[in-house]
Amino acid sequence: MDQTNLQLSAGGVLPFEDFATDVEHNLGRANGNCYHRKPGIPNVHDGQIMVRLKKKRFIVIDYSVVPAPADIAFANATPHVKCPPGAGTQKCAGLNCSKIGVPVCLYDSEPEETTSLYLRLGLCFTCQRRLNEKRRTQRKRKGDKTEDGLKKCRLNGQIIDLDPHAVIINGPLEGTKHHGPDYEYPEIMEDLQKITSEMGQGTTFMAATMASLATPPQHNSAEYIEIEGLHNSLFTSFTKGFYLLSQWKTSLDTAMANSVAEKATEEVLESASMADVVASAAAVAAVQVVEGPDDQIPLVLASDEKETSSTIPPDIQINDDEVERVAI
Repeated sequence: MDQTNLQLSAGGVLPFEDFATDVEHNLGRANGNCYHRKPGIPNVHDGQIMVRLKKKRFIVIDYSVVPAPADIAFANATPHVKCPPGAGTQKCAGLNCSKIGVPVCLYDSEPEETTSLYLRLGLCFTCQRRLNEKRRTQRKRKGDKTEDGLKKCRLNGQIIDLDPHAVIINGPLEGTKHHGPDYEYPEIMEDLQKITSEMGQGTTFMAATMASLATPPQHNSAEYIEIEGLHNSLFTSFTKGFYLLSQWKTSLDTAMANSVAEKATEEVLESASMADVVASAAAVAAVQVVEGPDDQIPLVLASDEKETSSTIPPDIQINDDEVERVAI
C-alpha cells in the first residue's frame, strides 16, 4: 500500500501558507466545493483533498498517510490537526469498498467547530460524497412539503398537495394498457382478476418466508435480498392492480354515459315520429265540413275536383235566384 508516515511531530503543524494559494484560486467559496491536491490510488485511497465546508471554513484531509504515535500525540495538542482513530488504516464502511475510510486532517481552519463528517463516519471520500448528495436530496424533498406535512406535486401545470405517503401511478405500467375500443371494462376485469390472484399468492409466499426467520434479516444478507425482491414484485403487482381498477371504473363510467346518450337520442327520434303523426291528424281535422239539417247528411268537399264538379248542358240557363237548396 502506497502510504507514508505523517511525522507531524517533527515538522510541526502545517502552515496556512501551504494552502493559501489553493484556497484563493482552486477551492472556490461554495459549501461542498473540493480540490484534489494529491491524487489517490484506485481501490486504495483517495489522496489528499481540500474541502469547503459551511461559511468560510475549509479542511485539508489526507487518506494516504498513516500517523505515527508521536503524530497522534501532537495532533491531540494542536487544534488545527486531527488524527482520529483508524486514520490511514481503517477500511471504508461503505458497501464493497476497500479504500481507506478514515483520513488525517492536516488542517482545519475552524477547529472549534464540530468535527467534520469526513472524519467521523468512516467512509472514503467517494462514499462520503455520495452520502452527502443523498442527504441533500432528502432535505430538498422535505423542503417541498407544506406545514401540514403534505408534499407539493405539479399536475397538469398546477401545484397540488399530496400526503407524504402518497403513491403516484404515472401512466400505464409495463404489462397494462389504457382502456379503449378493444379493451373495455369486461376485458379489464379479466386482467384485474389475474393480477389479484398473483398478489394473493405473492403475499402468502412472503408471509411464509418471514415466518421462517427467527429474527429480522441482516442488511444485504441472502434472506434480505430475497425479501426485497418479493417486496418489489408485490409492489409492482399492487400498482398494476390499482391502475387497472382505475381504468375499469373509467371504462364503465364511459359506457354508462354512452348508454344514457343513446337512450336520449332514441327518445328524440320517437318524439319526432309522434310529431309527424300529430301533424297528419291536425291536417285531416282542418278539412272543411258542410253541415245541414238533422235529416240531411253533411257534404264533405273532397280534394278531387273532378269528383265534385257537375256538367250543365250549355242550352240550359239557370239563374242564381232559382237555385235554393240541393236535397238528397
